Amino acid sequence: MTAPPAPLGAESPLPRWMRLVGAGLTALVAVLTLVVLQQVQQQASRSQALERRLQTLENSRDLERTQALEAQLRALAQRLQGLEASASQLPELALQQEELRRQLQRILQRQLLRQNVEPPEFLPFSDPMPAPGPGPGQASRPGTRPAAKPATKSSTKSSAKSPGKSLPYDESRP
Repeated sequence: MTAPPAPLGAESPLPRWMRLVGAGLTALVAVLTLVVLQQVQQQASRSQALERRLQTLENSRDLERTQALEAQLRALAQRLQGLEASASQLPELALQQEELRRQLQRILQRQLLRQNVEPPEFLPFSDPMPAPGPGPGQASRPGTRPAAKPATKSSTKSSAKSPGKSLPYDESRP
């Protein structure tokens, strides 16, 4: 047969001091567990805060870089617009220059005819940068002159009366 169960109030076979030490150790383990859990939570919150700060710093650096690149892009776009505006004016200016050149040649020819002087082979204000001439064996384009020869003193003196003034052109005059 077995021994009857001990009553609830009966003493256990361990001495009282051992039971108190066991209860104290159990409480100590519980407190240490809570402290460790609290430390883990604090470390996790610190880690998250540091990650947020790091992300903020990286974002601010990226933002600064992005802003710098945007500023460079805006400056480049402005320069490009300026170049496009200048490029659109080039054909118009070339036409104006060609028209002024023709008017100047007509005026010089009229002056030479009035003075009964034979016009020189080239007029002083012809194309300062002549287009490349035709290669060997190629025909020249209509309306173009052969390569210009340097002007002599006598031909430039008569044409240098008023370089800054434009004279009206009269088609009825020779």
